[in-house]
Amino acid sequence: MDKNPTVTLTPYTDADRDELLKLWARALPLDAITVDTLETRVLLDENFDSETFLLARSGGTLCGFVLGMRAVRLPLGDADPNGTRAWITALGVHPTDRLASVGATLLDALEAKFRALGKTECFVSTYPPGYFTPGVDRTASAALLEFLRARGYGETKQALSMDSSIVLFKVPPAVEERETALRSEGIEIRQYRRTDLLSFLRFLEATMPTDWVRVERANLKKIATGGFTEQQITVVTRGAEIIGYCQFEGSHFGPFGVSDRYQGRGIGTVLLARTLERMRTMGYHDAWVMWTDDAAAKVYGKFGFTQTRRFSILRKDLGA
Repeated sequence: MDKNPTVTLTPYTDADRDELLKLWARALPLDAITVDTLETRVLLDENFDSETFLLARSGGTLCGFVLGMRAVRLPLGDADPNGTRAWITALGVHPTDRLASVGATLLDALEAKFRALGKTECFVSTYPPGYFTPGVDRTASAALLEFLRARGYGETKQALSMDSSIVLFKVPPAVEERETALRSEGIEIRQYRRTDLLSFLRFLEATMPTDWVRVERANLKKIATGGFTEQQITVVTRGAEIIGYCQFEGSHFGPFGVSDRYQGRGIGTVLLARTLERMRTMGYHDAWVMWTDDAAAKVYGKFGFTQTRRFSILRKDLGA
């Protein structure tokens, strides 16, 4: 029986679309979504299951929702090595309703479903193929964060979103000098070429998270149809080997990474600078990164990036 008898729960249906989008905007104003986002990031996700997308109603009016995800059709590789993880990517309650009661009803029901499916841990909200934010906004969603902590969700780490104006960006002389030194060691930072394809895939599969490989494969396919371009990918090479890369989509910077054995040489700094330079050349005035940590933020800060939002990434042990 629901803890709050005035609240009833139902799985999401197509008939709920307009009402849900209105509530989402009221409950999570900084992270409101469009119908296009709902379709592409949620409903068409290979792992979407309406039974774990729960809506709460009181007196017939939609007052809350929780979106739970897990691997159903698409394996998540190193993000779910034992197949026992689940994720909450969005949880919202109407501002005039009681978060403690409506939220508790939603969480109790979703966690029970996850347990019945054999899931032993639940994260907020790092589901790799389709998170909206890395976690819970520590400022804008302070009440939600407090509620989740009270419900047994502990912080595993923090993530930052950062933004920068690049309209006047120039590669600093010190970075150009570092690039020259790297070149003397046989390390080159350049635009991706389509003849790099197999070498690039080997690098990604050997060094990058499973979901980054999935995203990049999708982007590489788009090159053939004009939906993505070689200019949007910068690679780092040493001879015939690719040892690092960076990409951008619109003004969204990243992901980018360098093979572990080549880190500590300033390669990432040059890679970041050359990518920002290309973004500016292509007409972008701003660059933003959704998710980074405090260590990487120091590198971003060298190029004018400042913290926009800070999130708590949460985890709960669901038990047996």
